[in-house]
Amino acid sequence: MRIAMITPHYHPADRGNAVTVRRLEKHIGRMGGEVKVFSLDVAPAEEIGRTMALDPPDLIHALHGYSGGRVAWPIAQAHGIPYLVTLTGSDIYEALADGRRDETLAALKGATSLVAFDKSVKLRLADHFPLLAAKTAVIPQGVEPPEVHGSLLGAGTKGEGDFTFLLPAGLRPVKNVLSPLAPLAELYKTEPRVRLLLAGPVIDTAYAAMVLEQLEGHPFAQYLGSITHNAIGALYRGADVVLNTSRFEGGMANSLLEALAFGKPVLAAAIEGNRSLISDGKTGLLYRDQVEFLAKAQRLLTDAPLRQRLGENGKRLVRAEYTPEREAAAYLELYKKIVAGAHPFGC
Repeated sequence: MRIAMITPHYHPADRGNAVTVRRLEKHIGRMGGEVKVFSLDVAPAEEIGRTMALDPPDLIHALHGYSGGRVAWPIAQAHGIPYLVTLTGSDIYEALADGRRDETLAALKGATSLVAFDKSVKLRLADHFPLLAAKTAVIPQGVEPPEVHGSLLGAGTKGEGDFTFLLPAGLRPVKNVLSPLAPLAELYKTEPRVRLLLAGPVIDTAYAAMVLEQLEGHPFAQYLGSITHNAIGALYRGADVVLNTSRFEGGMANSLLEALAFGKPVLAAAIEGNRSLISDGKTGLLYRDQVEFLAKAQRLLTDAPLRQRLGENGKRLVRAEYTPEREAAAYLELYKKIVAGAHPFGC
């Protein structure tokens, strides 16, 4: 089966969509699918359409309802190719609520099937667009821990005895990366070994400028810049706790999956997408406000057995439920049903 994947990002592999599509490309290919990736950070939509017209695939798989879906929709209409869309987060939580709504909705309505990472996204769709929810499959993300190359937690980033909170996130408002500064500043007053490392690409330049300005007033915090996916393994390995401070996630964050795969305790905002992975007190800790963040950050800092238990539970969870092989097999099964012309849900 020949699958054309349309993704907003592929180069470099420091964005969530790039990590996801590279993993799918690899493991679906290993299972017999012939995957060709078309990335919008390499070629414009018009060029992708012309290329695909010359050699049509059996199926188009678009990531993100707006970015990938609106490119897949006209190609599919013009050439009679079925397509599906994987919902990645900002399409559901932002694009369906702003000026992109009409194009996003048209792309989702035109798709044969939609895929959500977690049932919470499907339930959100059901509240507003029941017909879209009816054709939405839930396929959890898989995870491949990044390889560890050398040690990025050195050269001024971590000293002897430091306790490091790692926040892997792109600099844009939805990631809410400034929220840990105030509670960690309080913790730093009594625990000077506290460090906050922020790693991720600049996505919103105005927000990034604000972040860098704020960091200047907090000596315990450091921005490491954009770290490629192939290099970030050293950060996970050296971190004591991994944070997720997002205002929303598209079902589950690659960074949380990777942290769990490394056996690291996580402290995450209690949002829908994070609750799909983190059971409070079992596979990580969840917080609802800065007061709870501070209390749980302090608990993690002082309770080594808790950190070990959470890390071990998280590692067991991803090994049992979130393998890339399981993810790829679920997509291949869905592809086959779509290409065969059968409704994926038999109704």
